[in-house]
Amino acid sequence: MHGDVDCAVLKKPQHESRGSIKRRRLVNGAAVLAVIQGLQARSLVARDDDFNWANLTASTNLSWTSCYDTFQCARLTVPLQYSNISAGEAQVALLVSPSNFSKDDPSYLGPILFNPGGPGGSGVQFVQELAPYFRPIIGPQYDLVGFDPRGAGETTPTLSVFNSPAEALEFYAPYPQNVNESVSSFGRSLAEAQILGKLAVDRVQQIAESVSTAAVATDMLNIARAFGFDKVNYWGVSYGTVIGATFAAMFPQNVGHFVIDGVVNSHEWYSGNDTSSIMDTDKALTSIYEACVEAGPSLCAIWENSTDLVRARVDKLINNVHLDPVPLINDTDPAAITFGVVDYSTLVQQLFQLVYYPFSHASTTTEALAQLEQGNGTLIFQNSDTQIVDSLASCEADSDTGRSFVSSLLDVSSAIECGDILGSSSRTFQQAREDYQILLDLSPLFAPTWYPLGSGLCTGWPLRGKDVFNGSFTTNTSNPLLFISNTLDPVTPITSGRNMSSGFAGSVLLQQNSTGHTSLSGFSTCTAIVIKEYFNNGTLPAPGTICQPDFQIFAPANETTSALRRTTEPDAANSFYEAIRVLATSDFLARANKLGRRRLHL
Repeated sequence: MHGDVDCAVLKKPQHESRGSIKRRRLVNGAAVLAVIQGLQARSLVARDDDFNWANLTASTNLSWTSCYDTFQCARLTVPLQYSNISAGEAQVALLVSPSNFSKDDPSYLGPILFNPGGPGGSGVQFVQELAPYFRPIIGPQYDLVGFDPRGAGETTPTLSVFNSPAEALEFYAPYPQNVNESVSSFGRSLAEAQILGKLAVDRVQQIAESVSTAAVATDMLNIARAFGFDKVNYWGVSYGTVIGATFAAMFPQNVGHFVIDGVVNSHEWYSGNDTSSIMDTDKALTSIYEACVEAGPSLCAIWENSTDLVRARVDKLINNVHLDPVPLINDTDPAAITFGVVDYSTLVQQLFQLVYYPFSHASTTTEALAQLEQGNGTLIFQNSDTQIVDSLASCEADSDTGRSFVSSLLDVSSAIECGDILGSSSRTFQQAREDYQILLDLSPLFAPTWYPLGSGLCTGWPLRGKDVFNGSFTTNTSNPLLFISNTLDPVTPITSGRNMSSGFAGSVLLQQNSTGHTSLSGFSTCTAIVIKEYFNNGTLPAPGTICQPDFQIFAPANETTSALRRTTEPDAANSFYEAIRVLATSDFLARANKLGRRRLHL
């Protein structure tokens, strides 16, 4: 670090609107988004300015307060470290969309807990935004419960290695480009990982050692018991599948109904051996090129008459931008970008975002690519959200809670992902290069984006969780689990789903035949019905079941609803169709777990 940044200099000019996109100094790549995850999440849904989390008294019993119009909120006290009760306490933030049934009604089935991944993604925000769409699928008999995992969101103590927005800005503004951006980018990313790890040791060691997946899994059991239930019902996506698998392995007799969606290989997670996560990423991108060819030029702005030609067109653009980045200068519209640069990292990160959420991003991203070919980088830059570093430049404290500055999910994700590793993640430069080469062999295009904030980040993180899981993922559970994997998931390949489901007796892997990350990236009526039947009746699909998506990646918007109606049983409620449509095209996970951290799934 070079010292403090003057907040007065960083303050936003008064004439600039918050909704506009502007950068006095373009910060390369979406990586800076991780810095302000907590700040950004608050804008995802309408705020209730009369509600303040800091006013809620935490206790071991749930005391609910109305919040955000139709929800109820509470804070549950749990041990900071289950292995050392004297270490203090943590307060888990909970938000519930209540069941329509009273607690003494036999139709009431208790809570379903949700986790959107991250690691460190806000379950509170997840349920707050998407509960109206989960409800028609799951039904009225459950409480839908979002909780913020340890260190993140409204759960306290929060974890941030930075003392102020200015300090965080100084670190993140040059934070890693893709590791092949320049000859020194790889080494720089390792050096920055060392800085982050050292700051964690010096400033937040006890908190960083208290946010492990095992601790969060134990929190889930305490949450369910606070509701009066001894079995946990759960829907976890992405990294949330590690939480789910860990819970099922730790507490097999406390498993209610578990949906494990977008399956991470938990064996690799705990070993720190990331050797398969991006094995299908290039195939996922190819499938989008194929969809472009099929859709035609009216729907896909980079259309060519063959998949190879579409790929060649995009590859040419990538190579051109790598050598000759595109400048952005706007001196006519004060509400638009002031200046910036679209470079190689920005472009590749947008392509990565595309393979995560093709159904919601394909049309806009391909239009942005076509514009970039013509020298106009405005749309690709807007989509990258690099302007969000303004949240740091404002140097404001957390106005919603009154807490001191909380910078990011990157701190939390490092503490969780790296802290879960059973063994040392320290690497020499040569060892790190060898680890990187494994990923590079899987995906030459996306490995440089994937490595720096996953395996690469852990090379500098020396801390480990105090509550650890070092057991087996082969067990009998009180109820079988439902695993879901997409055919072409860019970061949680279907092989991981097969691997994990094989260890839990009686579980079934449902395959959704779509491209994208988790079933929510391209939700299908078939998948929705399977989930509904599982949560309501405990019914699992037959082994080998494959669910088809209801519409194509480049389908016109007016075709989505009609496609759903054609493939759903005639008497299904309209709200059921609408819920599926919204979930299929929602970009919540893209916003709440921004690829800026470059570990969107995790």
